[in-house]
Amino acid sequence: MLETVHDIVELLKGKQTVGDTDNGKLTTHLSMYGYKWEVRFTVEDIGRNRSSITVEIVGERSDKKKEVRSVFALLDSMLLVGEEIVFVETAQQ
Repeated sequence: MLETVHDIVELLKGKQTVGDTDNGKLTTHLSMYGYKWEVRFTVEDIGRNRSSITVEIVGERSDKKKEVRSVFALLDSMLLVGEEIVFVETAQQ
């Protein structure tokens, strides 16, 4: 899963700012059209050959929910065909 996250960072032309892959954390800094933001990934092994991934958008993006969805769409398209993927959306206030 972390390899796929690294591929997403490369596709987004992001600059990795934090890389604690031993703990499943990766943060990338992005800049486009004058906006600057970070995408924070956290990957956890939840057992039985399954992983959980959390994506958080921090910074100047006005529609962070849309950004998160686009990152998950990239993730979904890059994973093996036939893999079971369950998306759970939570909002932090």
